[in-house]
Amino acid sequence: MEARSSIAWGTWRWMLIAGFAIIAATSLPGHLPLDSVTGLWEGRHHVRMSWGPRMYSAILGFFDHILPGTGLYMVASMTITALAWAALPLVRRRIEWTGPLVLAICFALPQVLIFQGTVWRDVLFANLTVAAFTALALAARLWAKPPQRWLLLALGVAALAFGALVRQNGGVVIGFWGLALGWIAARGRWGHGVAWGAAGMVAPLVLALVLNHFNPVQDAPGRSRALGPELLAHYDVGAAIVENPQRPLPHLQADRPLSLVVLRRELPGVWSPQRIDTLDWTPSVRRSLWRFKPESWKAEWRAMILADPIGYLRRRLEVFRWVFLTPNLPACAPMHLGVSGLPKIEKELGLVDGPTLQDGQLYAYASRWYATPFYSHLTYALLAAAVAVFLLIRRAAGDVAIAGLMVAALGFTATFLLVSIACDYRYLYALDLAAITGVLYVAVDPSRRGGAEV
Repeated sequence: MEARSSIAWGTWRWMLIAGFAIIAATSLPGHLPLDSVTGLWEGRHHVRMSWGPRMYSAILGFFDHILPGTGLYMVASMTITALAWAALPLVRRRIEWTGPLVLAICFALPQVLIFQGTVWRDVLFANLTVAAFTALALAARLWAKPPQRWLLLALGVAALAFGALVRQNGGVVIGFWGLALGWIAARGRWGHGVAWGAAGMVAPLVLALVLNHFNPVQDAPGRSRALGPELLAHYDVGAAIVENPQRPLPHLQADRPLSLVVLRRELPGVWSPQRIDTLDWTPSVRRSLWRFKPESWKAEWRAMILADPIGYLRRRLEVFRWVFLTPNLPACAPMHLGVSGLPKIEKELGLVDGPTLQDGQLYAYASRWYATPFYSHLTYALLAAAVAVFLLIRRAAGDVAIAGLMVAALGFTATFLLVSIACDYRYLYALDLAAITGVLYVAVDPSRRGGAEV
């Protein structure tokens, strides 16, 4: 490695250490929103009372058992990204000065400086996804060394399995990881590549099933009912009612005709493409929604989609527009600072409610970015697409894996066209972090040289 590259590599390492140390200093023990405070309580007591992923509560509980609180968890979470970024020059086996320069800019972004210090499952999922594809990229570089290759692939599989369990629609990235693995492993033998790709998809899913089976956090008695599809039905059928209050809804009509009258009358003033929460703000609407049988909602939802797929997609596109483009960013929870939870739970956990003076300073800093393209998922989607195209043209060792990360992030984003129920910025954080990682990878060595580097 050239002397110039060696100095740049040393600068890269020290900047990584300094950058994540600043995040720790400004955010420890982490910013906790309501669902993370509840998840910490669930992890400590091994019982789920909310509807969040059990695995995320279990992870919080694991670190809380070692050191009470979320400080150790926050350090572990951001270390995943730190190690992934530290490995990027190893994939290329060289580094230009563009790498440290772009890294400094990345640490200035709120998506790194502040989000990495936030105790959110969306952040952990993004970190695990970046780590899984970075491990695959390094495995591609070391493919001729089986011990290192298998260790890196195992780490990637573990990261994918945990990621699928902490983010409800996160399992979609497993398919893209398997495709990238198959491409890398094929080496001119596509039958060989198909076998590797299939194994790369199956292994994380099997591990996820095993991990889920042995999860110490279990549902409280009577809490086993899955609400996700029912909530989505409330939201989608509600949108159809708002569009046409006289729309025939035979399944709901046969179940609770009087409740349907209330919904037809009041939903147009309550439903919002910004978030589903508004359906809870009017007591009569909330009561009416939950008086119907779950089967009635699901049947009406399916019938509505089959009868009017174009209308369904039109309404879904409007919801997706809010989560992807965040046209009114302050209304879409652009970040969370401090601790916000139920007072009784906060007291039991020993947490202090509210933001600190330092949190206020962080908010003032982050808000300066709100009106810029750097606080926009569209920007990061375009960057991810550009990085993917560049890497698939260059196709050096590791490039296919990082291009796979870009495509996986875009694929994950696309799932929100069908499942989004709120425009919170954090939901697409995986897209932002993946694009940032892709830009960093290109910046490490922006040359178009393919093949093996010296």
